[in-house]
Amino acid sequence: MPALNYTAASTTYTAHSVWAIVQLWAGGGTGGGVTNTSGNNGGGGGGGEYRAAVVTTSPGTGYTVAVAQAKAGVSNGTANGDNSTFATTTVVAIGGTGGVANATAGAGGGAGGTGGTGTLANWAGGRGGHRNGTTNSGPGGGGSGTSSAGTQGSDAAVTGGATGTGNPGGNPGGAGRTSAGAGNAGGIYGSGGSGARTASATARTGGAGGAGYGLIYWSPPTFLCCLGCG
Repeated sequence: MPALNYTAASTTYTAHSVWAIVQLWAGGGTGGGVTNTSGNNGGGGGGGEYRAAVVTTSPGTGYTVAVAQAKAGVSNGTANGDNSTFATTTVVAIGGTGGVANATAGAGGGAGGTGGTGTLANWAGGRGGHRNGTTNSGPGGGGSGTSSAGTQGSDAAVTGGATGTGNPGGNPGGAGRTSAGAGNAGGIYGSGGSGARTASATARTGGAGGAGYGLIYWSPPTFLCCLGCG
């Protein structure tokens, strides 16, 4: 079955048949940034959702595919991962929530993306890890897969959440920090960034949220399927 891959912010899919299978991964949330107060730590960003649907299309008609791009971290702030969409609202995968800036101990992990549109399959992104006391910032949650959800970033260590089974990138959430610095970026596709950590009078940005992805399959015309038949 023919297929096209999508990574750009906006691309037009021109339909080849009367239906298509659309698969979308949303972007991961950023890790929480921190102010210039020593000892601050951010929570980990949540992973992006996966959605799939069989959609009706009209041959020759163009449909916009919008794929979430990597989300830059914010100093003393946070940012949610972007949604990925097909035809604006027909299929929608929801981005992960950014980790909390200057999180309190035992809290701050951003929620995994969930609640989109597309009934063939749906799996949530993993929650970002909470700040672990004074030990480390929160790691990012894993992006979702085609057959399982992304896993949660650790609440007790620096380990980022793994991606769900079938994620085409397979890269985990950003690892939490035990030393001062900006958060670590979440991997593609759709894993969350880790929280920043500061030990001096320097503000730090949270780790970037991983970009999303799109994949569209369609059935070739019947006469092509029969070429080479007896």
